[in-house]
Amino acid sequence: MNTRDYLDGKSQDGFEFFGSHKRKSKDYIFRVLAPNAKNVYIAGDFNNWEKSSLRKYQTGVFSITFNQVNEGDRYEYLIEDVEGNFYKKLDPYSKKICLEEGLTVIDNSAYKFKYKKISQKPKNIYQVHLGSLFRDKEDKKKVYEKLVNHIKDNNFTHVQIMPVSEYKNYKQMGYSSLGLFAFSERYGSLDDFKYFIDILHKNKLGIIVELDIAEFDPDFLGLDKFDGTNLYNYDYDNIKYNYYGSINFDPGKNFVKSYLLSLVNYYVKELRIDGIYFSSAENMIYWQGDKNRGVNNSWLELIREINDLIRQNKSYSIAGINGVYEEFDLGFDLIFDSEFINIVEVFQRQPIERAIYQTYIRKLIQNGNSKKVLGFSYVDSYLNEANLAMKMFSDDKKISQLKTLFTFLMTLKSSKFIFMGDELADMRTFSIYNNFDVSEIINKSFNQYYKDLAKIFLNTKALCEDESSIKILDVDGYSIYAYERTYKNEKYLVVVNFTDIGYEINSPYNLEEIINTNNLKYEGTGNVNGKIIIGEEIRIEPFGSAIFKIK
Repeated sequence: MNTRDYLDGKSQDGFEFFGSHKRKSKDYIFRVLAPNAKNVYIAGDFNNWEKSSLRKYQTGVFSITFNQVNEGDRYEYLIEDVEGNFYKKLDPYSKKICLEEGLTVIDNSAYKFKYKKISQKPKNIYQVHLGSLFRDKEDKKKVYEKLVNHIKDNNFTHVQIMPVSEYKNYKQMGYSSLGLFAFSERYGSLDDFKYFIDILHKNKLGIIVELDIAEFDPDFLGLDKFDGTNLYNYDYDNIKYNYYGSINFDPGKNFVKSYLLSLVNYYVKELRIDGIYFSSAENMIYWQGDKNRGVNNSWLELIREINDLIRQNKSYSIAGINGVYEEFDLGFDLIFDSEFINIVEVFQRQPIERAIYQTYIRKLIQNGNSKKVLGFSYVDSYLNEANLAMKMFSDDKKISQLKTLFTFLMTLKSSKFIFMGDELADMRTFSIYNNFDVSEIINKSFNQYYKDLAKIFLNTKALCEDESSIKILDVDGYSIYAYERTYKNEKYLVVVNFTDIGYEINSPYNLEEIINTNNLKYEGTGNVNGKIIIGEEIRIEPFGSAIFKIK
């Protein structure tokens, strides 16, 4: 790494220079950037916790070498500011943190990858909170293996992991990290995580990691006042903290740019991550996430650089943005469109009230875009302490409506995104304190419907190809929708019924039904269609839906 490039905001490999690095045998060099510090000291297992002074260079880099350092040794930095105050700090490039002691741990992962990244289209993405999978003292690798089998068995193509960087407050679920380069000890070792990545790639499955790069934990062990000044954040108190109380990174500072570019590069290059997911991108695009406060041009510039870096490493980026992606050319490969969540409000209403959403639903159908990701994230599925299945209207028709909701999702033009448990029609409210066992099938008939539906999506070019088209048809009735999906000479008809009234529709085509929510194998009424010739009636049960191949 070139130090001058790092200070100028042009470096992407800070993790190869800063932090602790093995040189030979048990020799380690430690480097840290603290340009405004008077002195920097280090204390650890390797020097009997006696303060050792680091040498300062004109660049603001401090360094020191020790020749008796072991894997697993703990250490901390003691920063002395110009006024003589001392601050205990974690290494900003920590690969492992002991939360209980507030110390950095030397961790040189020995795992060697065997499999390469994958290039997978289309995408059916499964969002997972890793912390919900583990029981105390459970073998982490076994849990990861079980998760991979579940992902594959349910016809997902990718897993999207919520933030895995080390964090202090368990309630924050990984957001507002204390150490962005450190894999959380809650989820096993870095070698365990690399093994998980490798077996995903072995099974032709992709992994997407969510990075929360806009903010960091205000805990004083972290980056706050790192060298006695606002080194990593804004210098103004009114924009130092965001709405949630975390501290905002200042992307206008060049070395902060290098730090964040290095972070992204570490994930896509060193860890072979297929995709990076940036949630709440609006918090970066606008000052304090507020459109009325104007655009943060420093973030726009850095986002474009980050997306270029991701593509250079043959990975892709996904952003969670609500309607602003068309205003800026930021270079995201995919956009998670949060406007889709309003469809849940439709299914929470009484059937008689759903016709008022006709314009919104027709817009969803007609505005399909292969760059969009539609579906239900953690926030969407468990908002108001109720998961997706629980949100459906009525007491005894929730599963029928959930099947039709998923039929609608899987037949729109987009990639798909589903939070853990929704593929099982899980009626239990998600909690970070409860264990989630992917091998426990909550509703077998619904899960079978989901698996069959996802398989149809993945294997049907008219539903999944970027060049496919969608055309809405006019049908008589309230809250019933029919539309064609076409790819070259391949055509399919989709009919979804959002009401509690059954419909019969005169068919304009010769049809062969390929899936129906009311098939007996899905615990439906058994009232399905099979083959239909032109002029015959298509029967759609209350809250039912079906997909037909047009002959």
